[in-house]
Amino acid sequence: MQQILKTLLFYLFWLSTSSTFGQSTMDSLHQNNSHVRDIMDKVSLSAYFSNSKLNLIFNNYPPKSWWDNDGLTRRNRPNDIVYRPNNSYLVGLGFSFGNLGVRASVQTPYSQYDESIYGKSSVFRLRVDGFVKKWYLDAEYYRYSGFLDSTPQYYDSLQTSPAPLIRDDIITRSINLHGVRFNNKKFSYKAIFKQKEIQLRSAFTTYYKFRFRSENYNALEPFLPPLARNPDSTYGTMTKLRMFDLTAIGGVAGVLVYKGFYVGGMLGIGAGGQYQTFTLQDGSDGHYSFLPALDFKASGGYNTERLFITMQINSEISYSALPNTFNQEFLAISYFTSFEINCGYRFNMGPNLHKAVLWANDVINSTINTVLTGGKGTHSKRNRPNEE
Repeated sequence: MQQILKTLLFYLFWLSTSSTFGQSTMDSLHQNNSHVRDIMDKVSLSAYFSNSKLNLIFNNYPPKSWWDNDGLTRRNRPNDIVYRPNNSYLVGLGFSFGNLGVRASVQTPYSQYDESIYGKSSVFRLRVDGFVKKWYLDAEYYRYSGFLDSTPQYYDSLQTSPAPLIRDDIITRSINLHGVRFNNKKFSYKAIFKQKEIQLRSAFTTYYKFRFRSENYNALEPFLPPLARNPDSTYGTMTKLRMFDLTAIGGVAGVLVYKGFYVGGMLGIGAGGQYQTFTLQDGSDGHYSFLPALDFKASGGYNTERLFITMQINSEISYSALPNTFNQEFLAISYFTSFEINCGYRFNMGPNLHKAVLWANDVINSTINTVLTGGKGTHSKRNRPNEE
């Protein structure tokens, strides 16, 4: 962990000195409006460190107490069974040019707990994002394997030591697709959360968002440990759960800017529908359910033409209740939180690459126009594509 921090500090120092002595008067900034400038002639490279924790929460609402099989030990109703990965510290690299960005991250060699006691975890995250017209589009895939429950003594009265329950058989996979549109061009999502533009002045806006998500939980043994399981629960023997949901979210976003420093955030609420498929000991089934949705994101840092240093917080909740939201017998919640430090530097593309990027953006926008207008769209003759 100390070595990672030293590396990040060295990286910050190098970026700072490079930005001081490497800036050129030939750099071009295109001003979209009085609040936003684009940096379409730059290629961005960044390194980031994050604590991306995925908590899996299961509860089958058992009675307050029941007798175990030997009829000798009285067991109380457990708290929610919460599984966490042993290692949620990630390091990653990001690359962006024009309207396209790609990021990938893996776990660090430094686990949060002793692996000989708490087991191993494996994490991989990949994200691709871009902008088409007024829409921000994002696609993300992540995979977590290896979880632990650090509090089995709460439901196992015979366990006196705080030994964890290691679940290296649990694997989660998720695919998330987002489409976001903002109603005020003075607020730049590209600048605040993607560092693809520069926010010059403070601004506020409303936004709406559509999100599709596919989440897949798999385990060799039931998610709920035997001693924490309600013997009468229909869903207590579940070993697989897959959720497909489509939600619509609306909210507000804003940013405060002062001499290159900024603080911005988004907050929205919404609702959607979810289809769940699951596997039990005696078969499989599926359900439809209504679910609420919460969208929260915050970012702050320093963003100039060459150098950007940002800190970002993101929180997402995936909620699945069986048989439905209003009549819950089995509840599964995936609660994802991420704190990230991102450091990056921008390089000139050069005239040839710059022209190629502008041409590619124009082709993408024209293709989208053609699809949306039923074949009536044509390629733009402007030198720069219509990004907003």
